[in-house]
Amino acid sequence: MKKATILCWMLALLMGMAQAQQAKVAGRVTDANGNALEGVSVTVKGKSVGTVTNSSGLYSLSAATGETLVFSSVGLVSQEQKVSGGTINVQLQAVNATLSEVVAVGYGQQRKATLTGSVVTLKQEDLMRRQVATASNLLQGLAPGVTVQQQSGRPGGDGASIRIRGLGSIYAGQSPLIMVDGVVSGFDAIDPNAIESITILKDAASTAIYGARAANGVILVKTRRAKGKGVQVAYNAFLSKQDATAIPQRTSAVEHMELSNVAEQNRTGNPNAFLFTQTLIDKYRSTPANNLDVIDTDWLGLLLTNSGLMQNHNVTVNSAGDNSNIFASVTYLNQQGLIPNNSFQRYDIRFNPDFKLNEKLSINGVLNINNSRTTAPSTGSPEFIIRQAIGLPAIGGGKYGPGMYGTAGQTNNRNPLAMAEAAGTSVSRVNSMLTKVGFLFKPVNSVEVEGYWAREYWVPNGKSFTKNADIYVPNLTTLGYDRVAPWPGSTSLSESYSTNVRTTYLAQATWTKRFGANTIKLLGGAQTEEFTYSGISASRTGFLNPNQPYLNLGSGNLNNAGSAYETALAGFYARLNYNYDDKYFLEVNGRYDGSSRFSQQLDKQWGFFPSASAGWIFSKENFFSGLSDVITFGKLRGSWGILGNQALPEIYPFAVNFGTSAYASNYLNGTNNYINNINTLGYALLDAPNPGITWEESRQANIGLDLTVKNNLTLTFEYYERKVDQMLLSRPIPTYVGLNSPFINAGSMENVGWEFSANYRKSFSNKVKLDVTAMISDVRNKVLTLPGVPFLDGGSIRAMPGQALWSYFGFQSLGYFSDSNDVKNSPVQFGVPWNSNPAVGTKPGDVKYADISGPDGKADGKVDNFDRTFIGNNFPRYEYSINVNLSVGNFDLNVFGQGVGMRNNYYSGTGAIPFASGDFAASLLNMHKDFWTPSNPYARFPRLLPSGSGGNNFVASSHWIKDASFFRVKNVNLAYRVPAAWLKKTGVPLSSAKVYVSGQNLLTFTNAWDGFDPEINNANAEFYPLMRTFTFGVNINF
Repeated sequence: MKKATILCWMLALLMGMAQAQQAKVAGRVTDANGNALEGVSVTVKGKSVGTVTNSSGLYSLSAATGETLVFSSVGLVSQEQKVSGGTINVQLQAVNATLSEVVAVGYGQQRKATLTGSVVTLKQEDLMRRQVATASNLLQGLAPGVTVQQQSGRPGGDGASIRIRGLGSIYAGQSPLIMVDGVVSGFDAIDPNAIESITILKDAASTAIYGARAANGVILVKTRRAKGKGVQVAYNAFLSKQDATAIPQRTSAVEHMELSNVAEQNRTGNPNAFLFTQTLIDKYRSTPANNLDVIDTDWLGLLLTNSGLMQNHNVTVNSAGDNSNIFASVTYLNQQGLIPNNSFQRYDIRFNPDFKLNEKLSINGVLNINNSRTTAPSTGSPEFIIRQAIGLPAIGGGKYGPGMYGTAGQTNNRNPLAMAEAAGTSVSRVNSMLTKVGFLFKPVNSVEVEGYWAREYWVPNGKSFTKNADIYVPNLTTLGYDRVAPWPGSTSLSESYSTNVRTTYLAQATWTKRFGANTIKLLGGAQTEEFTYSGISASRTGFLNPNQPYLNLGSGNLNNAGSAYETALAGFYARLNYNYDDKYFLEVNGRYDGSSRFSQQLDKQWGFFPSASAGWIFSKENFFSGLSDVITFGKLRGSWGILGNQALPEIYPFAVNFGTSAYASNYLNGTNNYINNINTLGYALLDAPNPGITWEESRQANIGLDLTVKNNLTLTFEYYERKVDQMLLSRPIPTYVGLNSPFINAGSMENVGWEFSANYRKSFSNKVKLDVTAMISDVRNKVLTLPGVPFLDGGSIRAMPGQALWSYFGFQSLGYFSDSNDVKNSPVQFGVPWNSNPAVGTKPGDVKYADISGPDGKADGKVDNFDRTFIGNNFPRYEYSINVNLSVGNFDLNVFGQGVGMRNNYYSGTGAIPFASGDFAASLLNMHKDFWTPSNPYARFPRLLPSGSGGNNFVASSHWIKDASFFRVKNVNLAYRVPAAWLKKTGVPLSSAKVYVSGQNLLTFTNAWDGFDPEINNANAEFYPLMRTFTFGVNINF
């Protein structure tokens, strides 16, 4: 018994000694750049004990002295460390730089190697090679499946539209959700200098956690925060000169007169007909223009006189320490347009602090103040003013001296130069402030709790004042100029002011656990968002003093208006990530969202949006070992999910909408709106409500393959299907009801597409590095159902089941009629048979249309509306790009090209019709000189006719549907990094410096018509041209 007791005491002592040798080991795992690595597996070698690093790269576990810790993760070189103390910090090297990247995902981050969804991340070095005023233009050509179209080069309005994987709706919103530092925001309000990375979430697995607003994809913008140690100050600046990429050229005064005579001869059939005498034409040909009896106005030369300069200055301060990090920046941008009184200015101040209060708790924040000012002429958009300058005849008087404008040859005296220079300006200001305060609490290594409160104010206000410009006509007797009626003939002032406030609350928790080869990560959270809007406007006319534009000084037409509304969103979300042996991955997301846009009484406010995805790294399988030297990484992944779209055209489509209108007043109160001799405001029901309206739903499936070849070449291929159900349609109701048609959930549509990208990286030496990325993608859109209506008509475009959304719809052109017999023997065009009268019916040189159908669906010997068919579509197909980065010594060269393989544009108005009058007298463009004659049967344009004649030549038809595919050298940037030895000689404490020159939109290869940019949808000559930009810039770090 005594021996047994002694033996028990000895065993207990040994066990206690063994326990005493177990110790807590903790540390931080980082990459080669010192950035925290999340999700790295940390295990005790030979045991099932293990954990994973959290979002800060931190870990802790128990291990005995002398045991070995194994640090491993997909895409990283594994490392072993022997336990000898309580702290082990590890820096892991990447097997492949791309695979080791940590990318943002919904409410978190993951390494690219473990992703199961479709995600593209653009880093700061990718973005800052382009010098742009608006951040949306940075995305063009850098992410497959993301269509970025810039439609204008106008200062303050040169932002691009963004569509991810096709068109997502007919009437609801089609733009992706933009999140800036976790807060919903607009893209073009962001200072590009402040962006650290942009992550694009494309498939349902990546976006479902955002629920009701994720149907069109999600873009996550992360702004810069302090890094490293110490204080660094940087100054970045550039100066750009901008001019038009393409603008149509005009005919001269002599050409205008000669071709006007040709057109009149064609109209009348009289070869001697004329509008301008030969004597006058000869005088113009032999006499220099003198702005009196010989006027040859170069409208574009006189109008496009602004500098087109853009300058940007940015100062940043990066202060990083053990417990506090602060990033601050100040930016000033000034962008001048091509026409007078057209500019954009922006001031941006950003303050991003991070404070570590203790080992478990840290707080962070964002303060962003932004002020912008856009100036433009008040009497017409810059696009309309440029269109007039393109189309007006050169024989119209332009400008005779300072403040002396001609009539432009128009009966109303409207002159585009006067509009731009002297008839008043419109100034729009937007003041905004974003405040965000957040926290991160780590009670134990496996649990993280975080949250934030954010509020964004933006206050747009505008002031537009119109005043008279002095108009003159030449006096050939006095050889001077006489003042005539001014334009526009009246003065007016309008002002507007609105307040927008968005408040967001978010709280979430993450739990991570590793046991054996299994890792589980759970995320759960809740978010609310409230938005309020209020706005007022007022206007008056009759201002005596043009230098005092104040509302109280106007004497006539006193008007005012106001509106307000509120919306709210609430959501609960969760995500499960499962990782087995860094080889098999599973992710499940779900979000339960509620929106105030839908009826609470009918239980339509809430919806559930789930997704699931899986991934398999097959390159880690034993059976693949024979190929591992070639294919160093291979992953197959797939996803499916349901997303929502609550961006309806109306705020409260389920509710009864009352309002005031002329209709309401007359209907309720009778003629003249009087009751008992008192003018009484009418009030009536305006819209037919639909209490049953709810979300559009988007079901998406995605399959992806990721390959890495010899650690240098990365290949990605994806195929996806996206089907939209419960699509919003405007259901027509009888006109006698007297209400606007309600929206209903009825239609369906699909997008099917694929994407391919390849990246090659190679370091030939320490001084020579090459990085090349190429990509191509395509998406096919098709409307599936439109219950209740056979089609939706938009004039020259139509939406119809079986066709791509809003495809061009018109007649099929067969070229031109060659002679009278061709006209006589062809189907009758638009009900007018051959007529010998030269002014009646179809003639040789007119466009010939195909007879393809009739009331019974068969050709019937005549051309009418039954012969219209689908003739094209302007949504880009086969988008592609190539991006080359070459570093040789201290020189860095970037060449970026982007293109579209298939796309149509419909040319109309001034862009297609010679002498197209619209609402002003018009001339011809240079390209209009290529018109049909018997000796020029394959001309670009039909026979030349005056304005108002030959209208059937210009109906929507395949004749005016032109190829708008293109390839553009989008950006060339050559930079020189100043050697450190040179910097030391300056005596200034500089850590680095770089100078660069760049050019954007340098060359375009296209079949589009001369003067028309193929990227712009509008081909009627009413556009603000995109900018070709030449830039010099510096980056200096202290």
